[in-house]
Amino acid sequence: MNPRKHNIFLIFILVLFVTTTAICQTNSVILSIDTVSVNKTSIISETDIVEQLVKSTKDLKKIEEENNTERAIIEIDSLIPPYIEFIEQRQILQQNFVKANPNRQKIDNLINKWLGYKDFLNGWKAIVNNETTKKVIILDQISSSELIWELTYNKAVEKELPELILNRIKSVWESYKETNSTTISKKNNYLNLENKITDQIIIIDAVIDELVRLKNSDVYSLFYLRHAPFWKESTQADMDNTIEKVGVESISKNINDSKNYIQSQGNAAYLFFLTLVFLTVVILLIKKRFIKYPLADSDQYLRKVKEVIVDNTFWVLLFMTLVLIRLFFPNTPKLFYDVLVLLMIFSAFLLVRPYIHKKFRSAIYFILLIMILDFAKTYIWLSSFQYRLYLLIETCLLLAVLIYFTYNYRKARTSDLNKLSVIIDRFIPIAYFLVAITYLSNILGYTNLTDFILKFFIKGGDLSLIFYAILLLLNGIILGFTDYHYNNRLTTFDPENKKVVESKLKRLIRVIAILLWLFYLLNLIDIYATLSKIVSDIFSEPYIVGEVTFTLGTIFMFLAILAGSYLITRVISFLLDGNEIKLFSFKLTKGIPAAISMVIRYFILAFGAVLALSYVGIDLSEFNLLAGALGLGIGFGLQTIVSNFISGIILIFERPILPGDVVEVNNLIGTVNKIGVRASRINTYDGAEVVVPNNNLISEDLINWTLSNNIKRVEILIGTAYGTDPNEVLKILEQVTNENKEVLKNPPAKALFDTFGESSLNFRLLFWVYFQNGLQSKSDVSIAVYNRFEELGIKIPFPQQEVYLTQKKPKP
Repeated sequence: MNPRKHNIFLIFILVLFVTTTAICQTNSVILSIDTVSVNKTSIISETDIVEQLVKSTKDLKKIEEENNTERAIIEIDSLIPPYIEFIEQRQILQQNFVKANPNRQKIDNLINKWLGYKDFLNGWKAIVNNETTKKVIILDQISSSELIWELTYNKAVEKELPELILNRIKSVWESYKETNSTTISKKNNYLNLENKITDQIIIIDAVIDELVRLKNSDVYSLFYLRHAPFWKESTQADMDNTIEKVGVESISKNINDSKNYIQSQGNAAYLFFLTLVFLTVVILLIKKRFIKYPLADSDQYLRKVKEVIVDNTFWVLLFMTLVLIRLFFPNTPKLFYDVLVLLMIFSAFLLVRPYIHKKFRSAIYFILLIMILDFAKTYIWLSSFQYRLYLLIETCLLLAVLIYFTYNYRKARTSDLNKLSVIIDRFIPIAYFLVAITYLSNILGYTNLTDFILKFFIKGGDLSLIFYAILLLLNGIILGFTDYHYNNRLTTFDPENKKVVESKLKRLIRVIAILLWLFYLLNLIDIYATLSKIVSDIFSEPYIVGEVTFTLGTIFMFLAILAGSYLITRVISFLLDGNEIKLFSFKLTKGIPAAISMVIRYFILAFGAVLALSYVGIDLSEFNLLAGALGLGIGFGLQTIVSNFISGIILIFERPILPGDVVEVNNLIGTVNKIGVRASRINTYDGAEVVVPNNNLISEDLINWTLSNNIKRVEILIGTAYGTDPNEVLKILEQVTNENKEVLKNPPAKALFDTFGESSLNFRLLFWVYFQNGLQSKSDVSIAVYNRFEELGIKIPFPQQEVYLTQKKPKP
């Protein structure tokens, strides 16, 4: 059978084992729950009544403390009525805003505002829901205790316990009843409060849906003639029409909203702070590692990444902080978001500035100016004509900047540019074309197309700059970690293997960064939702083959789960497989990392297989018959495979052999390359790679020359002629052996007189060397002994036989 098929079969067996274990554990949990429910309603014995009375009194006090309404709940309850009124006012303004035929950017800003309101209410809802959950848990405890004390009181009355005990039992019982009633009341109040919040969230969702429908209507299509040509536009601003001012952002209100937003993000702020501290420590450790990082002159990209981390640490930390703020705090107030983006662009440009051609380095100031102008129109009320004139000024400024930086475009194309500068340079013709289209579309009245191109041009360029800085930062972190991983192996590593791993990681990071960049760019230009819907419809379309119904989405997720599980196992194998590895302050000796890696990898593969099968709707209970058949197959026909599998587990955990050990089994000697779950690979000294079933390594006589140490005793047999002083020979042999640098001093070398031979005095020379030096040391010592004997005239005899020939006389 093919080894790969063996592995697939073994994985399938492991999946069945994990599934069976999970089912057994589920049944045990259900049994334990039933047992607990029975114990909860048991009557307290007479001997434990006094003790339980004291305990219940303490429990009641603790429950009363937990039942105290949280300050946050009181504050939310007081703020809900004015917030409902605020939402109603916002709805009226939003309806007036829609009537004013606003541009697409103002609709986006308003949608983000409503999303901010929704996030704010979701924060309140989470707090209230958390308190409601606590009350439900408390009610379960109180109801159980109330029933126990009721049964205990009735039993105590039957047994005619002392009046004092009866009164105390009844008092505790009544206290539980009262606490139960109070808790139910509080829980219901919390549910009502949560319901009020949910109602407002539903209203907000409806408003957002209405705005999204408006944004996707034909009025906002790219080639819709939204205004008259520029020369026919009225130059008088309709200042009496204040309806459109609803879409204008107030700076003072944004400042207040930003303060309130920051105060309302308590949980996210804690998580953000912890993540920031962790990544800061990682960056500082990687910087320390990169200072010692040897780089070849040919690897310019790695040198660039190193310079980013080492020479620009402050800007790296600032940029990383701003990116984390953007990730942890979505739907921020507009002013907060704009300032954040400006700071991100500035810090990102400072990171990539050394790697941009000098003719583009001052572009950051013009980029920031254009962005500030683009953001400013959000905070200024403009009539239709004024808005188009503003766009025209913005386009002209953009054109002037392009001309200033690309006036010697032909000459620049022949100069020596790095990759980033080449990308910028290649984009120049496209930039001129986009600016021309923007100018013409605005003049002709296609302002939707004007807004779209400006948004794509300005924000798309800024997004590309930010993601290039993120790419440099991620490469620095990953390559620094890779260097740390390899240099913390206690044994030597192959530099070529390290280069291959680094190359693969760079490609992977580049692909991930490009996909994320594309995702944000499509979101930025409002194409992602449309594409997502198209792809979703394709993947959710059901297909029927025979009696099986499936969708492309389920197949894709099935394959994605399996591929993800495999990739995770490869990462774990990279981190843990190998010889001695030191992780942080933990030193893992030989074999332990491989054992840990195997357990985790096969568990993840099994879990991934179960998850993938469950995702496509396959019930594992349907495999019971197949499992029985497999059991019979294992019992009768697959004994060898199972034996090898179990032997592999024994080898990994008992560790009689380890990768890198020199072993001898069945007249085969070589170095262990890998220990698998079915078979192990041994590289012989002749260059062959032999696959040995694990059962052979367990059942056969196995010699491991390097298990606990890698020293070996070498024996040399030497004979001298009769008449030689054996005492002198012994001294010479020990002296010559100790002069060899490869011979170990401890244990010391030994020279022994062995036997009186037929033609020689026989000696044995014993000494210890490292295993890898055994053959060479034996040869060197033998030659040294021969040379010393030649110098001293000591003969090494060889067997001689004398043959006597006699001539037989003939008979007379």
